[in-house]
Amino acid sequence: MAKDTVFEDITVLDFSSNLAGPGAASMLADLGANVIKIERPVTGDDTRSIYPLIDGISIQYMWLNRGKKSVVLSLKDPEAQAMVCKMAESADVIIESYRPGQMKKFGLDYEAIRKHNPSIIYCSVSACGQEGAYAGEPGFDLIAQGMSGLMDMAGEVDGPPTKMGTTVGDYIGTFNAFGAICTALYHRLRTGEGQYIDISLLAGLVACNTSVDIAATFDTHPTRIGPHDFTVVPYGTFHGRNGESAVIVACTHKLWPKMCKLIGREEWASAPSFKDPTARVEHRSEIIKAIEDYLCGFATMDEAVADMKAAGIPCTKIKTTHEVANDAALWESGSLAALQTTASLGGKQFKGRGPWIKLSKTPFTFHAPSDFGAYNHEVLEHYGWSREKVDELETKWAGE
Repeated sequence: MAKDTVFEDITVLDFSSNLAGPGAASMLADLGANVIKIERPVTGDDTRSIYPLIDGISIQYMWLNRGKKSVVLSLKDPEAQAMVCKMAESADVIIESYRPGQMKKFGLDYEAIRKHNPSIIYCSVSACGQEGAYAGEPGFDLIAQGMSGLMDMAGEVDGPPTKMGTTVGDYIGTFNAFGAICTALYHRLRTGEGQYIDISLLAGLVACNTSVDIAATFDTHPTRIGPHDFTVVPYGTFHGRNGESAVIVACTHKLWPKMCKLIGREEWASAPSFKDPTARVEHRSEIIKAIEDYLCGFATMDEAVADMKAAGIPCTKIKTTHEVANDAALWESGSLAALQTTASLGGKQFKGRGPWIKLSKTPFTFHAPSDFGAYNHEVLEHYGWSREKVDELETKWAGE
């Protein structure tokens, strides 16, 4: 790994599994941090078995654990607990995603670890936070989605609540944890102080739910209105021929007259009941119909999008994931890339998401993930165990 990366002197102990915690740790690894991933015996991280697989190894696991050193420790074992405390003495960051209270049972919670290293930055990631009435909720993204109100805002007007198309709470948790850890590292640089970080998937999703402000302030009951925004019009998904759809944004004072001209309703641009953005909300259905009639006048959505773009209307045909995965512009920009697999796969690559944050001086660089327990000897011997001791405990824990 290059030695000119921003976090080259930072050591991270990653006890997390699934997505949010590992995702944050992998971002630190992308920036040069020495990330040691502590996995439980036999099965390791839950994502190791998640479909799809390449020769038995999960693509999701490899993407979420790029650049890390896998080490197997049974945290139920007092010897492993003592080793973690030893490792923590010289570590900078700990990330864990156990159910709240579990690390304390292991004797490895923040209060215990800070006795060995007062400057440690300790980040706990959970579904609903470490304290309060919801702390005991299972740590799954879908639970947080359901509790955040966002699922109630998604879906058709007369349909049921709908989950997001991806585990959005996990990814928001990833970014929040990464940002919080970077903030804590900067604070420590200035003051020498470590600190504790509590990342809640639920809190992150609630922070994304604009409608909560409206419901809380006005005691109203905002809910899903289908593929359109409930505060501005037109702003949403519109349908044309052959099942094709496009996203159109024409809600501003400058864009609305242009849209009116395209759809043959120029009088709407100055009519009091349509000119004002708030008034247009009351005429949403009429506006949607007029725009979709316009779209259906084209043989394909590509033609309609070209016409709108020529008129200066922000829009795009809705792409399938397959189209995104084969988008030449995304490959050229590096948003999509050929990625390294584990050493056991002999240099094979898989195609997927590349670095998405562009930094001119300290770029994110993806490195290969490691095979299960591949760094047991290198890491554990560095912290004081003999080769024979590592072999002995590997055999002992293999029966768990």
